[in-house]
Amino acid sequence: MVCFHSEYLHTELYEEQGVLVSQWYGKCTSQQYRDAHARFAYIVKQKNIQFAISDRRLLPPISQEDIDWTVNVFAKQFCQLPLKRFAYINCFNEAAGAQLQTFLSNPFCKIPFEVKVFEDLTSAYDWLVSVKA
Repeated sequence: MVCFHSEYLHTELYEEQGVLVSQWYGKCTSQQYRDAHARFAYIVKQKNIQFAISDRRLLPPISQEDIDWTVNVFAKQFCQLPLKRFAYINCFNEAAGAQLQTFLSNPFCKIPFEVKVFEDLTSAYDWLVSVKA
């Protein structure tokens, strides 16, 4: 089921497996970036999603203001989601990949579920659903 689609992001729920997949397609505005994260959190809460993937391969580096927002605001919301496992697909852009590590190593918000970074979607998906077996 497609939950959201735009020129910069596609979010789809694979209902049978209970996996939410967000795939970034490229650059977006600060407001679009923040709205996308709010939309993601809303879907996860509303549907009680336990497994999700954020494919960030095509996401370029974000602004310092958006890094600060992600680490200081969104992280708190992210840590309260009902997720059991969350997979990131690493960015092709090294600077964007470093920004992801900044979020994951946030000392002010210890993520209470399993998080792992992958290089490809298939490995990430397999890891997510393996917990159900």
